[in-house]
Amino acid sequence: MPKFLTYSDKHYAIRPGLGQITIKGMLARSAGLYPYKTALQMRRGEEFYKVTYRELKERADQLSAGLARRGLGPGDRVAILGENCPEWIESYMAVVGMGAVGVPLDSQLKTQEIRHILTDSESKALIVSGNYAETAAEAAGGLPMLKHVFHMNNLSKLYEPSEPRTLKRQVQLEDLAVIIYTSGTTGSSKGVMLTHGNIMSDVDASYQTFRFDHHDSFISVLPLHHTFEATCGMLIALYAGCTITYARSLKPKEIIADIRDAQCTIMVGVPLLFEKIYLGILRGVREKDWLTRMAFAASGGVVKSIKTVTGRRAGGKLFKSLREKAGMSSLRLMVSGGAALNIEVARGFEILGFDLVQGYGLTETSPVLTTNFVKDPDHGSVGAAVPGVELKIIDADANGVGEIAARGPNLMQGYYKNPAATQAVMKDGWFLTGDLGYIDARGCLFITGRAKNVIVSAAGKNIYPEEVEAQLLKSPYIAEALVMGEMNAQTSREEVHAMIYPASEAFDDYAVKHKIKVDEALVEKIIKDEVRRECSNLADYKRVKHFSVREEEFPKTTTKKIKRYLFAGKKVSV
Repeated sequence: MPKFLTYSDKHYAIRPGLGQITIKGMLARSAGLYPYKTALQMRRGEEFYKVTYRELKERADQLSAGLARRGLGPGDRVAILGENCPEWIESYMAVVGMGAVGVPLDSQLKTQEIRHILTDSESKALIVSGNYAETAAEAAGGLPMLKHVFHMNNLSKLYEPSEPRTLKRQVQLEDLAVIIYTSGTTGSSKGVMLTHGNIMSDVDASYQTFRFDHHDSFISVLPLHHTFEATCGMLIALYAGCTITYARSLKPKEIIADIRDAQCTIMVGVPLLFEKIYLGILRGVREKDWLTRMAFAASGGVVKSIKTVTGRRAGGKLFKSLREKAGMSSLRLMVSGGAALNIEVARGFEILGFDLVQGYGLTETSPVLTTNFVKDPDHGSVGAAVPGVELKIIDADANGVGEIAARGPNLMQGYYKNPAATQAVMKDGWFLTGDLGYIDARGCLFITGRAKNVIVSAAGKNIYPEEVEAQLLKSPYIAEALVMGEMNAQTSREEVHAMIYPASEAFDDYAVKHKIKVDEALVEKIIKDEVRRECSNLADYKRVKHFSVREEEFPKTTTKKIKRYLFAGKKVSV
């Protein structure tokens, strides 16, 4: 058997699926099976506000009818902007349930970024929560296509009696469900088109991979506009009749309190979240007396030894008391995605008796392509393909490393109004991920790097260098800019770094105007101020964290494009 494979259709399903069904049909099925079970809940004040499956379906149907009465119909784009809350899910279900197309918006985007997406998607309506009403009003002002702005706080005012004849046609699996924008500005944003069939095939494949059912309760932390959370934290849970609890904040202590109080069993998150929780546990141990610290270290050593000798995981019993004191005793499964999971954090959770696995995917793949094994995960791998998905490695080198390509029913229909970008990544039915990796003899995928320029933050956010560069070049003091990811040696996280070539003429004018001599210190100060000012128009996670100033122009191609590849992987001065 070869050490490396270039193709694999292996998957490791643990049970059959429930069958493909539209998002609307899925909610109707779950509401029929579990009408009085809590579907959604969120702490409001001291108590949890709860919505049952029957209530969620009825409200979504009534809202669909209300939207239809106001002129919205199948194919119309409806944007959704707001924090995680039951009303967000109601809005989503109503929009896709009537055959319209949802356009979830990242609440961290700036006004101009939101306005671009509303314009590019030709959204006819916007549903917004009160927290973002002011931003929405500014972003939506004067847009000719946008006919309606509805507020989540007053959705009940839109309700209309729901009858079968309300919809002109039933929603089909091949109907477009959502357009997810992978970036927020005019330069590089692409709208990923996903159908009901794309999304729900991924939901069913994930159901076949993990053991969970209507007795489970999910804690939702990631923003719902993120495809990872929408599929894995919302639709998968509703598919199986689970309860979803929306965390009140991103503070680890409050998340753990919500897990404890709601007795949540499953959490979907990004590596940064799990890292913070794990470090919080370790910090708590360090604050204990020396005897407790010694006992913790000794127990960890025992767990490792047992695993090495027998393959068994003993952390569940030895650290039961610690998990209970930490408020996490109910949590039985954690799934990480969106960025690379720190192996030591994963192993640390395993020692403590938690099941923590990671998966891999992209917005363009709905998003899940692979998941690790729950019983015996290889934390260096992102696991095997989920059922229905095939993987292959293109142009593999001697070590089996090449570009990862995927094929399956979860692949997007293309980028909205961007056939050129679609053709660049879709080849003979295969989606080219732009990521590099290899497949081992078990069919497990290992990610080794990225072929694309995209920078992935520790929180799983995609940052497109061209987008940041376009913003920086608006400054009269910046002639050229090259943005890349650079690893922070202290935090081991990738951060946004910019290499900048100053605009000499602008500095000459500055010297004449202010009657001073421009030296290196002044150039760096002005560039620093300009970087800060221009980045204020970008979402926080996209902003340049540090920069360096070049004395020479960047080397360029004959078409005057910077030879970006010359700087890939190089250490730059900070």
